[in-house]
Amino acid sequence: MGINTVPVIYAAICVLTLTAVMLKHKCLFRGIFASAAQGITAVYAVKLIGLVTGTQLAVNWYTLGTAAVLGSPGVALILAVQTLFNT
Repeated sequence: MGINTVPVIYAAICVLTLTAVMLKHKCLFRGIFASAAQGITAVYAVKLIGLVTGTQLAVNWYTLGTAAVLGSPGVALILAVQTLFNT
């Protein structure tokens, strides 16, 4: 398993887990909206905290899209990939 497949597998596991939990609790659309809002808020929170800690996270369509689809785990994924590749 190469380094390029790990983030994709992590993202797939996050999406499947979130979908299963939302279907179990019968709140799919409300859960999707809440997860997207939480992820986008997490991107901006990391951006603001980054001014103090030095962690840089670009706010663009890619990061916002990942955060909207995956929620907070997506933001953690972005930070992990950024740390692994030193960008």
